[in-house]
Amino acid sequence: MQYDYKKKDIDTYISSLYRDGFLKSKKYSHEKIKAQITNIGIFKFKGYVKAFRSDVSSYSIDNILDLYNSDTAVSLNMFSISSKVEVRLKAIIIDSAYELTDNPFFYLLKGSYDGDFTIGDESVYDWEIKEHRPRKKSEIYLHYRDYYLSKYDFKANKVTYLSKQELILLNEKLNINYPPFHYFVENITLGALIKMISHIQIDGNFFLKIIANKFNIYDPNVFLSYLLRLKELRNRCAHNGRIFNRNYRGVKAFGCHREFRKTIYEHKLIDVYYSLLLLLCDTKFKNVEELKRHFTKEIFSNCDKKSQEFMMKVLETR
Repeated sequence: MQYDYKKKDIDTYISSLYRDGFLKSKKYSHEKIKAQITNIGIFKFKGYVKAFRSDVSSYSIDNILDLYNSDTAVSLNMFSISSKVEVRLKAIIIDSAYELTDNPFFYLLKGSYDGDFTIGDESVYDWEIKEHRPRKKSEIYLHYRDYYLSKYDFKANKVTYLSKQELILLNEKLNINYPPFHYFVENITLGALIKMISHIQIDGNFFLKIIANKFNIYDPNVFLSYLLRLKELRNRCAHNGRIFNRNYRGVKAFGCHREFRKTIYEHKLIDVYYSLLLLLCDTKFKNVEELKRHFTKEIFSNCDKKSQEFMMKVLETR
């Protein structure tokens, strides 16, 4: 079926909400509402409107805007936790790699991967040697780049660490000063890092399994699903996607998590929250009610009361 796109202007859209039965605002003028929806975008705003569609006459446009603001607060809190997981993950990856090898450039060796593997250009652009422009801003961690570029060069390191060994396919068009593994890991995106470690093997050791064990997860495929869920959540938070009332990638529960699954739906945010705590090794909850209280306190801390109650109700439905 062909998609029939119909352009909507803000004034017409707001009028349609009132015709549908939503109550008018008691807090904002029409111009203020119009400005807020313009900044949010009709398409995204409709995702919050949908949450109230079953009983529109009981809610106002204020409730919709409050829900959006609360969702933004939830996103910031979830992003903070996911960032802690990413920091811990990178630290463990670096330590685990150097427990297996003393070659800081091992990640450029073809034999370090199970099959053909190449590093995406987006992961090496920041290490390209370019003309120095003091006023030009860069997204890289400047300390790592400037320190490394001023003291070391890849050509010398290539001779020392990679001589007479087969390398992965490197981009010859770019003048990349490939850094040691620990520098590289600190700058690489989470998605690219997950892809890399799922293919690394060092002296016959399946790297993903070694890392998984340090997170107390003993099936590397289960661990990979946790990392992919982490990436999914982090991307939604980082790109300002809607967090509320979304289904998330499933993961296999183990230990106390299996008990919580009896009352918590696998694809809801509270289950994602618990999986992040598992990766942080912070799972001290005796029962699901204690988990819910902790979740409410930490994740809904900056939400208005009505939105908080509304979101918790949605979290408990399948």
